[in-house]
Amino acid sequence: MRRIRRDATKVWHNPELHTAYGRGQPNSAGLPRPTQTGEDRRAAKQHRAALEALFSPRKEPEAEDGKGGRAKSGRDAASKAPGRIVLAPPPQSDPKAVERQRLLSKLLCASGRPNISKAANEFLRAGHTFPAEQDVYLQLLEHSDEQRIQEAIDELSGILVAELPKRRAVLESRLRRIEEFAEEPATREAAERLRRQVSGR
Repeated sequence: MRRIRRDATKVWHNPELHTAYGRGQPNSAGLPRPTQTGEDRRAAKQHRAALEALFSPRKEPEAEDGKGGRAKSGRDAASKAPGRIVLAPPPQSDPKAVERQRLLSKLLCASGRPNISKAANEFLRAGHTFPAEQDVYLQLLEHSDEQRIQEAIDELSGILVAELPKRRAVLESRLRRIEEFAEEPATREAAERLRRQVSGR
């Protein structure tokens, strides 16, 4: 069985530590506060000055100009000078290219046979040629002129050799409609060939 120590716990107090807040008041041990001599104060001031010099931010030396004043360094002068925003000149846009893009966008956004036919005819009347893109010729499959439809089928046949169809379902449904309702047998045959090429049958 362990023995329980009944002696009171002894606490050692450091006489150099004092808890009194007022000057000249005795500390908790009853001893007077230690007094600083002149040498101690001078050493403390020197120590504090050395620490402040060590940790204070450095300032660049200012060079004196010829007028007796201090000239600002290049970095300070550059940082205090107001910045100027220079805008790039607007690109020189070709009005013909802008018009071509506008008409092409109109064709691609058109819906319905009359609107698509009108947009395509405007594009051609302006002297432009259709770009070799699937979306353009997919729209031209809805043209009211069968000659334009045959041209679109021929172009799509060449494009789809190197590319996969982007909108296969739309392409197949338009080709089936051309097969059923086209007046020219050549147009119906071309639509059937392209549909088989797309479907792989």
